[in-house]
Amino acid sequence: MRIEVQSDRGRYAPAIILFTLSLLLLAFPGRCGAEELFPGYSPEVGTQAQRVVQAAGPGKEKELASEVRRLRKRMYSHGVLSINVIPDHVFRRADKEGWTDSLASTFRVIAEVSPLSAQMWAWMVKEDILHLRLSELFSDFEGLSGALRGFGPALVGYAAWIISFASAAVCWFAVWVSLALFLRSRPSLELDISRVVRLPMREYLSPLAAVVLFLLPLGAGFGLAVVVCYWMVFSVAYMRRAELVLMSTAIILLATLLLGGSMLHLLHRVTGDAPKEGWLGADGYIPQQWPAEARKGHVPVGGAAPYWLVEFSRARAAMQMGNSAEAERIWTGLVEAGKDLPEVYNNRGVTRAIQGKKKEALSDFEAALAKRLEDGPALWNAYQVYLQVFDLEQARLLQPLAWDRIRKISPYRFRPADMEAGEWLASPLPVNQLIRVIVQRRGDLLRQAGEGEYYRMFFRPLTPRFAILFLVLVWLSSVVWKIYSMRVWVHNTCRGCGTQTLVVEIREASDFCNMCHAQVGWGIRVGEERERRALGIRMHRNYVKAVSFLVPGSGGLWAGKEFRTMVYVAFLSLSLAVLSLSLGAQEAGDIVSELQSIVARWAILVTVVLWLAGAVWGIRSFEKMQKTIGITGERR
Repeated sequence: MRIEVQSDRGRYAPAIILFTLSLLLLAFPGRCGAEELFPGYSPEVGTQAQRVVQAAGPGKEKELASEVRRLRKRMYSHGVLSINVIPDHVFRRADKEGWTDSLASTFRVIAEVSPLSAQMWAWMVKEDILHLRLSELFSDFEGLSGALRGFGPALVGYAAWIISFASAAVCWFAVWVSLALFLRSRPSLELDISRVVRLPMREYLSPLAAVVLFLLPLGAGFGLAVVVCYWMVFSVAYMRRAELVLMSTAIILLATLLLGGSMLHLLHRVTGDAPKEGWLGADGYIPQQWPAEARKGHVPVGGAAPYWLVEFSRARAAMQMGNSAEAERIWTGLVEAGKDLPEVYNNRGVTRAIQGKKKEALSDFEAALAKRLEDGPALWNAYQVYLQVFDLEQARLLQPLAWDRIRKISPYRFRPADMEAGEWLASPLPVNQLIRVIVQRRGDLLRQAGEGEYYRMFFRPLTPRFAILFLVLVWLSSVVWKIYSMRVWVHNTCRGCGTQTLVVEIREASDFCNMCHAQVGWGIRVGEERERRALGIRMHRNYVKAVSFLVPGSGGLWAGKEFRTMVYVAFLSLSLAVLSLSLGAQEAGDIVSELQSIVARWAILVTVVLWLAGAVWGIRSFEKMQKTIGITGERR
C-alpha cells in the first residue's frame, strides 16, 4: 500500500518531508487482481479512462487535459470521485517507454481524476524535492495529506505501516541493547560460570558454556522478545545503573511491541477478509470478494468488519458501476438501520438525482446539511438542484458558501466555474467513522493479541495472558537479582584494562582496577608481570574494538557514555527500521515499488554511515577513556 524558502524553517523542510515520504511506502492499498484495466466501473467510465491512459505522454499535456475533462464529467455523473488505478497504468507505460522523468507534469493533469491516489502524490513530492520545485512542493504535499485523510484504505494502510515501522525500530533497539549488554558482561560471566559449576579445563569450557547459554534460546525456537529478555537477565548482575536504565527501556518498548502487533491484527480484521483487494476503497479498488460481516443490527463477531462499513462500500461500488437503483436501495437500508450519516444522505441524493428524482434528491442533500451545515459535497449538490428546479433565490443564497467549501476540499482542487450541471459530488468513506470503529475495539488488543503474526514471531511459546506478565517478571527479577548481586561476590571486568577481579557491592565503585586507579599503565616492573598486564590490555582492547564494530556504539558502554549511546542506538534503530520495511519491492514497474526502491537505497546508505560512525565513535571513546587513566601503550 502508498510522501524551501530562505528562513531557518525552510532549510529543514526537505529533510522533514523526505522522512515523511519514507513512512508512506506501504500506506497504499493493493490493486485488484482482475485482468481488466478498470474493473467495476460503468462501460462509459472505463472506456474513457482507457483513453486517458493512452493520451498520456511527454509533451501531450493539452491533449491529456481534454481527455481528463471528458472523464471527469462521466465520473461525476456516476458519483465516482477518484479512479486511483490510472496513475499506476500511466506509470507502467512510462516505465516501459522510458519517459518516467516526465511523469510529474502528466500526473498534475491526471490528479483531477485520481485525487485520492496517494502513491501519485508521493511521486510528485519526490520529484519536487529532487528538482527543488519549491513553489509546487507544499501544494503537492497538501494533496498527499488530503489523499491520506480522505481515502479509507490509504489511512488504514498508513496506520499499519507506522505501527510496523515503530515495531521494527523497537525490535532493533531491544536486540542491540541485549547483545551489547551480554557482550559487555561475557568476560565476567565466563569466570563466574567456571567458579560456580567447577568445570574441568575451565579456560576452554567456560567460553564454550557462555556460547551455549547465548545460543540456547535461539536453538529452542523462542520468539525474539523472549530471547532478548533471556540475554538481558544473564547480564544483569554485571550492569551499571545507567545500563539498567537501558535494559528497562528495552523491556518497556517490548511491551509496546506486543500491543503494536495486536493493533496490526485488529486493523486487518477491521478491513475484513480481503485486504489485498482493498475492499474499503470504493473510489478506486473493487474487491473480488466482500469481507465477512455481522448481520444487520448485530455486533460484529470475531473482529469482522461492521455491517454498515461493508454496506457503505457496496453502495459506493454500485454507484461506480452505474447501478443507481441498487445503490439507492443500499443507502436507504443504511438510513433505516440508523446509520443516517451526512455521507449516506448525500450519496443517496446523488443516486436519486442521477435517476431524475430531483425532489427526493434535494430532500437528502438538505438532510445532509442539517447534520453538517458546511458539508462541501452536499452544498454543491443542493445548489445544483436549486438551479435545475429554477429556485434561483435559494441558489443565489447558497452559491458563495457552496463554491467556497468545495474549493477547500483537499486534494480535489475543484474549480466551480468550470463545473457543469450533472456533475454530482459523492461522499467518500467517512474516515472518522472508520477510526471510531478501530478505537471502539481497543478492548480486543490483549484478548486477540495471540492471533496476530507479530505475537507468534516475537513471543512464542508464551500465551497472550502471560506475555505482559512475563515482561513484568523479567524486570522485577532483574531488579531483585541486581540488589542481591550487590551482596554476593561476582567477577568484574575492569573497563580500562580488562583485569578481572572478584567484587561485591556497587559496580560503579569497582569499574577500574587498582592499577588503573593509580594510572599505572602497562605496569612498573620489567618481566612477567609487565608482559602479562600488557597482553591483557591488548586482548581487552581488541575485544572492545571487535564488539564495537559488530554492535556499533557499544564501545560507548565501556567508556561510560551510556546515555549518549542510547541516543545513538535510537537513531540507528530508526534507520534499520526504514531499511527493514523498504527492502524487496514487490513488482517491477509499479509506483510504490519504485518509491520503495529509492527509499531502500537511501536507507542502506544512511545505515552504513551510522554503523561506521557508531563503530568509530565507540572505539575512539574507549581509547580516550584509556588515555585518561594512563593506558597509552607506553611504559610510565
